[in-house]
Amino acid sequence: MRSALLVITAIAALVISISPIEAQRGEPLAPSLAKMVDTERAFAARALVIGWKQAFLEYFAPDAVGFDENQAGLAKDQIRKNPDPPKDLQLLWEPRYGDVASNGELGYLTGPVRNILPSRNNGQPRHSNYASVWKRQSDGSYRVVMDFGVPTPGPVPYDAGFTRAPHANRFIGDYDDKTPPLGAADSVLNSDLRSGPARAYRGRLADGGRLLRPGQMPVVGERAINTWAAGQRRYASADTRFTESARSGDLGYSWGTYVMARTTRAAAPAAGRGGNEPEHGFYVRVWVRERNGQWKLALDVLQPQ
Repeated sequence: MRSALLVITAIAALVISISPIEAQRGEPLAPSLAKMVDTERAFAARALVIGWKQAFLEYFAPDAVGFDENQAGLAKDQIRKNPDPPKDLQLLWEPRYGDVASNGELGYLTGPVRNILPSRNNGQPRHSNYASVWKRQSDGSYRVVMDFGVPTPGPVPYDAGFTRAPHANRFIGDYDDKTPPLGAADSVLNSDLRSGPARAYRGRLADGGRLLRPGQMPVVGERAINTWAAGQRRYASADTRFTESARSGDLGYSWGTYVMARTTRAAAPAAGRGGNEPEHGFYVRVWVRERNGQWKLALDVLQPQ
């Protein structure tokens, strides 16, 4: 989850002034996506003015879920328990990529983050990549229902402005009883991950699919993901805990728990875990449904605990 900061209002005004319509190259953004991008930018700007706790409490939905200390729970409760950050801590983020369901009900955004503390490492920024799932509320506003991110070894490159994910082959129609449930697609992927990521991801990736893993740059696109997956460990277990899809049936998200299989050689202990304890935590995925009815993976994030 993104921590936050308090800096000058002038920076906030600069963030708000960037129009997603102007930033988008090619076709104009769908009004619902433009509104979601504007809301994310306003969220980032608000955090600069009032601090991260109040901004997160304002922009998170009441039922938003977060992961903390091996437990999933209400994100707002977890936010309230976090200590106040240093006043000179600067955390800057901006949406650069994402999409929205055709009915505007659900969407996701992702982009680069810089975390700067003047007293730390001569003020050199720490870099990460955030992603958030947004849901339209009863009053028409957008609020965050999931927020997550991973540290990266350097600044994450994105095209300038905002780019909408490829969507030309998206499902067109209404959700009904004949629509394959998203939970089934998520469970099948989890089952195949027990055999290995190379098998699991093959044929299940949306155009422009992205994998976010702590300590790594995002892995983007089918070819890069398949190459990366060939060298990864299989999962010992992975279990779906929640899925939700838009009524338009073309976009949804899922989250659950995972445990990596043990390696044959002793691995270096991860932070907070003993060397013999396998990596475990939560996953979050964003899915898009193609015209042939198949759910494909647009975003896959691991949050080790």
